[in-house]
Amino acid sequence: MQFSNFEQLRGHILQIEIGNHSPTKRWDAAQNFYHLAGAIEGSMKQLPAGYPFLVRLVIRPFRWIVTRYRFLPWIPIPAAIRYKLDPPKELDFSEQKDRLLSAIDSFQQFRDAHPPHPVLGRLSRDEWIGFHLRHCEHHLSFIRINE
Repeated sequence: MQFSNFEQLRGHILQIEIGNHSPTKRWDAAQNFYHLAGAIEGSMKQLPAGYPFLVRLVIRPFRWIVTRYRFLPWIPIPAAIRYKLDPPKELDFSEQKDRLLSAIDSFQQFRDAHPPHPVLGRLSRDEWIGFHLRHCEHHLSFIRINE
């Protein structure tokens, strides 16, 4: 699964309905939607720095991979932002799906300067777009739509 733009991403999300999918990892669809919506919302609002400065310097060179090629799953959610991205156990599927779609819409309309990424640092608008597309590919690959 690879998304070239937000329209493809939106189309894939709209295909995921209650009862037509199965999770393949630890989070269900609603939890993945919650996590992705939080990440997209966070790209429009300031989040605390995720790691100490030296760790961010080590990770920063991987920014081109994460924004152009694929999300790196070995970068854990930093404790400083876990409250925003780590989903609770019980979530309403429809609410979280709508929240994710709304976050995508808000991001597409967002024209202000983006705050720095809590791990990767300052990203251009195109890098933020690439980050969100790669991040969504990664998490949505854990939701198998039943044929």
